[in-house]
Amino acid sequence: MHWAPIIYDFLGHALGPYGKEPLQEIQAMSDGEHSAGATASFNPGTGQVRLSLSVENKPGQTLEKLTHEFTHGSLALFPEGDSFYEEGFVDYSVWTMAHAPIWEPYRNEMIEAAAFNIKMRRERAMLDLSDWDRKRWAGGLYASLSRGPFIIASLRHRKSENNYTW
Repeated sequence: MHWAPIIYDFLGHALGPYGKEPLQEIQAMSDGEHSAGATASFNPGTGQVRLSLSVENKPGQTLEKLTHEFTHGSLALFPEGDSFYEEGFVDYSVWTMAHAPIWEPYRNEMIEAAAFNIKMRRERAMLDLSDWDRKRWAGGLYASLSRGPFIIASLRHRKSENNYTW
């Protein structure tokens, strides 16, 4: 995949060293995982990134999903298990980073994919299906209001201080 090393380097510069290095080979996501609502995943134990074939020929969505999963690798030393921070902060961070010129010629498509992801998070939260969905959307909203465009600098500074608190 052409974009994986670009995403990897970009995040290394933006957020500093990875907490868990993503494996070099991106594997296909199983149909079962995709049917359950996932489009991509990052395994914090192994660094394995998986991507659904549903994003094939959709460069903006592919960039958004891979950047999201590599961001999990970058932030892997932060506490896991609370979707408010672990997913919500990553959702908003990816939307923020999607505005960087490096994603050309797919920058606008990536911004749209990140915005669509956040829109879907809100819709799922409002359906009141799970606490996980509510917390994920609320975490992204909180990140946007409390850190705004400085979320990347904020997370990078915390990492540089070995302060792995959200």
